[in-house]
Amino acid sequence: MFDEYVEHASAPTGRSQANYGLPNVQYEGFEPNPFEEDPMSPNDSSFPAGISQPPIFELGRVQYTLPAPLVHMDSSSFILTMAFSNNTLRQLNLRQPDAVASITLTTKKSPSELTIYRTFMDPTGKHTIITTEQGDNFYVYDGWTKARPLAKFRMVIESVAWNESVVQSSSTTNKAASTREILIGARNGTLYESVIDAHDDFFKSQDRYLNTLFTLPDKQPIYGVKFETYSSPESKSRRGAVLVTTATRIYEFQGALDKKAEDSGKLFEPLFEPYRAQSGTTPPKFIEIPGHLARSELRFYTPAPTLKDSAATSRQLGWLTGSGAYRGAVPLPPTSDNLIDSASLLHYPSSSDVPISMCLSEFHFIFLFRDRICAVSNLDERLVWEENLPLKPNETALGLTSDPKSGTFWLFTDAALFELVVKDEDRDVWSVYLKQDSYDLALKYSKTAPHRAQVYSAYAKHQFDQGNYIAAAQSYAQSATSFEQITLAFLDLGEQGRDGLRCYLYARLERCGKGELTQRMLLATWLVEFYLSKINTLDDIIASEGVSHDVENLKAEQALLEDELRAFFDTYKANLDKKTVYDLILNHGREDVFLYYATVVGDFEKVLEHHIMDEAWLKAVDVLNRQINVDLYYRFSPVLMQHVPKEIVDSWLRQPALDPIKLIPALLKQQNQLTPQSPLSSNQAIRYLQHVVFTARSTSPTIHNLLLTLLVTSSAKRDNPATTPAAVEPPSISAESDLPLLRFLSTAPVDPITGRPYYDLDYALRLCKQHNRLQACVHIYAKMAMWEESVDLALEMGDLELAKVNCERATEDATTAGASGDEGLRKRLWLKVAKFVVQEQNDIKTAMRLLDNTPLVKIEDILPFFPDFVVIDDFKEEICNALEGYSAHIDALKADMDEATKSAEAIKNDIKNLQNRFVTLEASEKCSICGLNLLTRQFYVFPCQHCFHADCLIGQVKEYLPAPALRRLITLQNTLVQMQLTGAVPGNPAPPAPGPPNRPATPPVPHNRPIPQPQRTLLSSAFNPLDPAGMLISPAVRLASALNPMNMPRNLGAAGDKLRDLIVPDALAGAIGAGVSNIPGMGLLWGAGNDKQTKKTDAEAKAEKIRDELDDLLASSCPLCEGVVVGLDKPFIAPGEVDDSWAL
Repeated sequence: MFDEYVEHASAPTGRSQANYGLPNVQYEGFEPNPFEEDPMSPNDSSFPAGISQPPIFELGRVQYTLPAPLVHMDSSSFILTMAFSNNTLRQLNLRQPDAVASITLTTKKSPSELTIYRTFMDPTGKHTIITTEQGDNFYVYDGWTKARPLAKFRMVIESVAWNESVVQSSSTTNKAASTREILIGARNGTLYESVIDAHDDFFKSQDRYLNTLFTLPDKQPIYGVKFETYSSPESKSRRGAVLVTTATRIYEFQGALDKKAEDSGKLFEPLFEPYRAQSGTTPPKFIEIPGHLARSELRFYTPAPTLKDSAATSRQLGWLTGSGAYRGAVPLPPTSDNLIDSASLLHYPSSSDVPISMCLSEFHFIFLFRDRICAVSNLDERLVWEENLPLKPNETALGLTSDPKSGTFWLFTDAALFELVVKDEDRDVWSVYLKQDSYDLALKYSKTAPHRAQVYSAYAKHQFDQGNYIAAAQSYAQSATSFEQITLAFLDLGEQGRDGLRCYLYARLERCGKGELTQRMLLATWLVEFYLSKINTLDDIIASEGVSHDVENLKAEQALLEDELRAFFDTYKANLDKKTVYDLILNHGREDVFLYYATVVGDFEKVLEHHIMDEAWLKAVDVLNRQINVDLYYRFSPVLMQHVPKEIVDSWLRQPALDPIKLIPALLKQQNQLTPQSPLSSNQAIRYLQHVVFTARSTSPTIHNLLLTLLVTSSAKRDNPATTPAAVEPPSISAESDLPLLRFLSTAPVDPITGRPYYDLDYALRLCKQHNRLQACVHIYAKMAMWEESVDLALEMGDLELAKVNCERATEDATTAGASGDEGLRKRLWLKVAKFVVQEQNDIKTAMRLLDNTPLVKIEDILPFFPDFVVIDDFKEEICNALEGYSAHIDALKADMDEATKSAEAIKNDIKNLQNRFVTLEASEKCSICGLNLLTRQFYVFPCQHCFHADCLIGQVKEYLPAPALRRLITLQNTLVQMQLTGAVPGNPAPPAPGPPNRPATPPVPHNRPIPQPQRTLLSSAFNPLDPAGMLISPAVRLASALNPMNMPRNLGAAGDKLRDLIVPDALAGAIGAGVSNIPGMGLLWGAGNDKQTKKTDAEAKAEKIRDELDDLLASSCPLCEGVVVGLDKPFIAPGEVDDSWAL
C-alpha cells in the first residue's frame, strides 16, 4: 500500500497556487509507475480503427436434399458417409461433389425389422462398418454398392478404434484392402479385436476373426476406444496403449504386443492378458467422472506432423462427460504410468445444459447442444463463439463429425447438413498466453509487430521486479538508523523491498515497550497489510499456468507466511483494532485469514455471518459446535435448517442447554421445504423433537403438540402430494405412513399425576380427522376412553383386528381400574364387532370364534344379526355348546337356590332369636347427637351402645347416604305419608312429651276433619306446610310458615335437585312411628293400642314393609361408627373453606 506513495517538495506542475489562495504545502499522493502498462491494450495495427475482425467460426447450411431422414453421418479423407432411416447409405466425395454413391444393405429383413444405428469410417475413408439396433453389422469397402453382413459380429457396436498404420501403407502396399487389427467396443461392455478383409469372394466372410479381449467390470457400453502402438526405448519391443471410455469412466491399458501377430492377427492378446480376472490380478486403471449423459464421446486432435511422425507428437484428448469435457495430452511414448498428461475438466458454458456431441480443433472445443452450437477456448476456458441453430420445426440436431485430413467440421440433423468453417483460429492465442505469463508461447503465436512489442514489454517488467533484501532488513533492525529513512529506502525499491520491510517492521514491533500503545498498533496494522499483500502475490503467481518458478516452493513459502500471520494474530491481537483489521482483510479478499482472526478474537457471530453469506453451511455448523453461546444457535439455526438440516440437528443434540421452544422457528423452516416425495427419515425436525420428547424427557405440551403436528402433516404430504378438493373423495391412507404417528401415540410419555399424555388429545383428534388419519383417530379415542367411538371408527375403516383390540383394551382398562367395569358397555362393543362380522363380512365362522374371545356375548346375542334364511349347519355346533352350557348353568343355579333357601331358613331362625334380644338403658340416657334426654321421644339403640332420637338419626344419616339411597328414601317417605293422608293406614304421631320449652306439643288431629287431596303428587307433597294434619313438618317449620306463608315453598322451589333438602327428619320420624307406641323405657313398640286386631289389612302390611325398608336404610349401622369409615375419602378442608389456623 505504501510502496507507490511518494512525497514531492514542490507543488504539482500545471496548477497555480495563487489562483486558489491555498498555503504553500508539500504535494503528497500516489505517483503512476512508469513501468506499469496494460499489455492487453487493444493496439492491433493489422485492422484499421472502426473495422471489426471477421469471426473465427461460421456455420452454414449445405444445399443438399436428403432422400430420407438422416440417422448418422461420418466423415474422413474428404468423404461423407450418410445413413438414412430407410436402411440406405450415401457416400459423397467432397473432391467430386457430383459423384454420389448409393449403398444398400444385403439383408432379407425389412426396414421395420432392421434399423441402422451408427456408421464408422477409418482414417483413409475406404473402410466403413454399419451397425444396427438389432445387433446386425455390415461392412462396405470403397467402391462397393452393397454392404455385406459380418457373420461373426452379433452385437451393437458403439465405437471402433482403427489401425492408423493403414494410413501410411495405403499408398504403397496392398494391405489397404484390409483393416489390419482393429478394436471394437460393444454396447454389452465387451472389447473385441478383429481383422476385416475387403475381398470379393461371395462365399467367404469379410471378418477374418473376432476375438474377445476384455469385459469391463461395470459392463457399461463402450462409447469410445483408441489405441496406439510405439516402441519402448528400454526394451526396443512393440508396446501398445489402449484408452476405453464409457459414460462415466475412462480406462487405461498398457502392455506388450504379440510379435508374431503381424500377419496372423490377435495382436492385443498379450496386452489384455494381465487384466483378465481368470489369468491375472492386475485391475484396469480408470478415472470416474459422475454425471448424467445419454452417450459420451471420445475425440482426439492430432496436429499435421503426426501423420508423418506419430511417435514425436502428443495428441490432444477430449472426452465428453456429464460434468464437463475431460481434456489432456497423450504423449507417445508415455512419460509416466498414466497415459494422459495435464488432465483437467473443462466445464460447459451452461451448467444446466449438457452437449449432445463434441469436436476438437487445435485451440477450441466445439460443443453441440439441442438448440445451439458454441466454441470454448482450450487455453482459458473462455466462450469464444456461440450461435443458435437455424432449425426448422420438428428438426432435431443429431451430432458433430470432423475430418482431420481436410480440416472440416460438419453438423448434421435428421433433415439437413451444416458445415462449420474455421478461419484464423490462432489469431488471439498470443494474448491468452500473455495473461498466463507464458511469454515464450506468446511470442511464438504473435503475428504482428505490435503484438510482439507488448509481449516483450511485459517480459521486461517481469525481469525488473526480481530481488530479495531480507538480510538487509535483519541488519537494519539492530542499527541506529532512523525508522523513516529505512522504511523509505525499502519503499523506493518497490516490490523488491517488500519482504525486507516486513521483516524490519516485525523486529521493531518486538522491541517496542508495552507502554507504547500507539506505536505498537501502527506497526502491527502495517505488518498485517504486508502479510496480506505478500500472500495475495504468491496466490497470483501460483494460479498462473505458465509460472517460471517452482510452484512447490511458492506454496511452501505461502504456507509459511500464513502460519506466521496466524501466530502474529495470536501474539499481538491486543495491539490491533478489530474494525481496521477486518477492513484490511476484506479488501485483500482473504476469507481464510478473516475467519481465523475473527475466531482468535472470539467474534463467532462475524464468522457465522460470513459462512452463511458464502453459503458454506457445513462450516457454519462447525463454528457453532466450537462455541458455547446458545443465542447464536437461536439466531442462525433457521437458515441452517433450510440447507443442512441433518448437520444442524446433530449440533443441537450435542448441546443440551438449548431450549427447544426457541428452536421452533427453525424446526418449521425445514418442514415448509419438504416435498411430498421426501421420506420421513429426511425430516430432521421430527428427529430432533423425538430426541427431546423421548430422550430429554421434555414435558412441554407445545413440543409434544408440534411433534404430533409434524408427524401428521408429513404423513399426509406423502400420501396426498396434491391438494385434494373438498368435493373429491379423500385419498387412501397408507398403513406404512401411519406407523411413525401410531408409534408416537402409543409410546408418548404421560403425566404421572393425571395419567394423560402431554399433548392435547382434543387437538390431536381434530388434526388427525382433518388429515384423514383414521387409524390414529381410533387410537386417540381409546386414549380418551371413548371406546364406542373408537370401535365404530375402526369398523368403519374395515379394520376388524383393530376393533377387537379396542374391545380388549376396554376390558383391560376396567380391570386395571379395580372394578368389574361396565359390562353393558363391553358387551355393546363386542356386539358391534359381531354385527360387523355377520352383516358386513358375512363370515359366520369368524362370528362364532368371537364367542370364545369374550364371555359377555352369547350365541343368542348375535343370532338376530344373521339373515333370515341362513343355514344353521354353520353354527349348529356352537348352538349345541351353548345349550349344554345353559343346562349346566341351570343346574348350578338350582343348587345355589337350594343353598339360598337353607340359608334363608337359618336367617329366619336367627331373626326370631333376635326378637328376644334386649338392651338395658338408664333413665338419664342422652341422645348421642343432640345431648337431650333420650326417653322424651322416639329413639334408636345400637349394639355399640350409641343411642339416637329418631329425627336426629335421620338428620345424621341423610348426609352420608349416596344419591340412589336418597332417592329411594324420598320415594318411601312420600308413599308412607300419602297412605297416612288418605287414611289407608292410621296415623299415630308421637304424643306430647316433656321437652324444651321452645318445642310445643303437637295437637291431636280430629278424625272428622276432611283431608284435602293434592292435585298431583310431588316429592315435597309429604311435607306441605299447609297440610291440616300438621304431621308432615316440625313445629319450628309451622312457626316459620305462620310468620311468612310464602317462605317455605320458595325455599323448596329454590332447592332444585338437592335431594337431602327434600328429607324432613321430623316428618319422616312421625311417619315411621305411626301406629307404634313410645313406651318409656322400651323405645318403639309396633302395634301398640291394637291388641284386639289379629289380622292386618293389605295397606297396613304394605306400610309395615315400607317402615322395615326405611329402618334398613336409616338404622342398618351406627352413624357414628360408620361415619369414621365413610369420611376417609373427604378432605380435611372443604373446597372454598379458608383455614387460618396455621397462620403466623
